[in-house]
Amino acid sequence: MRSRPLSRFTRFGYASAETGINAVEILLRLYLLSFYTDAVGLDPLWAGLAGFLGLLWDAVTDPLMGTLSDRTRPRLGGRRVYLLWGSVLLAGSLVLLFAPPALESQGARFLWLLGAYMLLNTALTVLSVPYMAMASELTEDRNERSVLFALRFAFGNVGAIVAAGLPGVLLAGAEEGQAQVVAMTRAGLVIGALVLLTSLLAWRATRNAEPEAAAASSQPLIRQLREALRNPAFGPLLGAYVIATFGVSINSTLARYYYLYRLRFTEEQVGLLLATFMLILTLSLVGWVKASERLGKLKPLLWGVSLLGLGTSLTYPFFPAESFWLTLIVAGGVLGACVGSVVLLDSILTDVIDYDQLRSGASRAGVYFGVWRFASKTARAAAFFGTGSVLSAIGFVPNTEQTPEVSEALAWLFGPGVGGFLLLAALLLVRYRFSDAKQRQVKRLLERRLHRLETSPGVSPRAEA
Repeated sequence: MRSRPLSRFTRFGYASAETGINAVEILLRLYLLSFYTDAVGLDPLWAGLAGFLGLLWDAVTDPLMGTLSDRTRPRLGGRRVYLLWGSVLLAGSLVLLFAPPALESQGARFLWLLGAYMLLNTALTVLSVPYMAMASELTEDRNERSVLFALRFAFGNVGAIVAAGLPGVLLAGAEEGQAQVVAMTRAGLVIGALVLLTSLLAWRATRNAEPEAAAASSQPLIRQLREALRNPAFGPLLGAYVIATFGVSINSTLARYYYLYRLRFTEEQVGLLLATFMLILTLSLVGWVKASERLGKLKPLLWGVSLLGLGTSLTYPFFPAESFWLTLIVAGGVLGACVGSVVLLDSILTDVIDYDQLRSGASRAGVYFGVWRFASKTARAAAFFGTGSVLSAIGFVPNTEQTPEVSEALAWLFGPGVGGFLLLAALLLVRYRFSDAKQRQVKRLLERRLHRLETSPGVSPRAEA
């Protein structure tokens, strides 16, 4: 690890790659299901199943990619090399996913979605898992890591604003069917170019900040995964993260259905609302980082998630139809600011990785971030399939006015159906025992060990574990 502060160019350049990565993530979460049901004509149940299988494949490959990046030596480019190869593959597969040919049968549409989505998720894994793991090696300072993750989150939300707003603009003048396919293909091209540009910038910015990580573990992957899950600081945090991710994934997958079919907003209004939500979320990050520096990471995280869960449960079922400005202020403003607190989850994870390194003497950041993303993707897969199944079960029909029963079901699923999971995650965080004081203690012990290794090379790396 390096003790000197990162330069501003390194901080901002590294974080910029999140712009393209998160633009892809948000585009998929907000538009993929509705694009294939409304524009391509795939049944919601089959679309949900394809999304479930694609995300499940993505989840399985994350820990494998994490281990591979742990063992990629600096002479081969280290983790940085995946910024190049992963971005090229991701940009190409994104265009493929949103440019399906004219397919007549449900089976052919299903297979196209499944194949293109699995390819895209493979590319996303190759790019994002090593990229995320780099953060725990670029700096050992806890506050600087919080800043680094906040910058990543901020850049990510710039990409999210693009992904939320651009398709709405392009779809506004498009009729049903093939015109919508053309509009989304153009959106895929723009966001693919964004992925390439920002990943290249991150690769360049980190060239002179090569991580000085501990030696990668030589243990078999299964044993590393088992030990990671036995880490007492990791399991509870992972549980809260999975539950919150499941709820948020239902929210993002249903968002366009709720705003278009329940509140009867136009495409332009939906795009503006989602872009405003992302903008407020981004601006709130400064406040959450400052709060974490003053109060520690756990208290702001707990308050943010709790308020988000309560607000989601108590507002979305009761917004009147066509109440655009009220929804914009409450959902886009107040709730958008609460979402910014989740940046602290990834920051706490890096402290957990430090604890593992203190105990084991080896660097397993890739394994931890691989498991982290595996859990995230599994939760998203379940939410994606569950949403598609529920839409089919309640009788949703694309491109038509919904019955009162369907409209009401959308409102309650989008409200308490999401907020309940966020409140459950908050309850788990209340019982989290890896406190801020313990995180600081781990950091001090790790710094002491690194100092001893620098002054006495023969000391065992596990001497103080």
